[in-house]
Amino acid sequence: MSRNTDDRRALAAIESERMEDQIAYYRKPFMVLWAAVQEASSELEEDYGLSSDVSQLWVAERLRQVSDSLVDRLAEKAVQHGTSKSNAARAADSDPTNAMRRFPRLRPGAVRTRLLIDEVLDSLE
Repeated sequence: MSRNTDDRRALAAIESERMEDQIAYYRKPFMVLWAAVQEASSELEEDYGLSSDVSQLWVAERLRQVSDSLVDRLAEKAVQHGTSKSNAARAADSDPTNAMRRFPRLRPGAVRTRLLIDEVLDSLE
């Protein structure tokens, strides 16, 4: 059996699990992320006088944008390593028939411009 067939079956099995069981796999990373949003937003409150609600929203939105960029990058990487485009779409909770729409950089000849994740990673150096 191929790796892609195994991945497809595993993704289907995960999808059939109760939501609570699925959440258990990303609960801890979310708690770390939530703590980071709180910490970063408090700095915005102090530096700019933003309200707590608005500063948390601002930080969370920027993290969402970077996370979206990371998902795009990870989909590219997975496909480069042999994962089918359909399974990349499934893993990103997208319809497998719309993989190219969900991940335009997977299209043959697609322009590979820098992603937001590249800017963030460069700022860590």
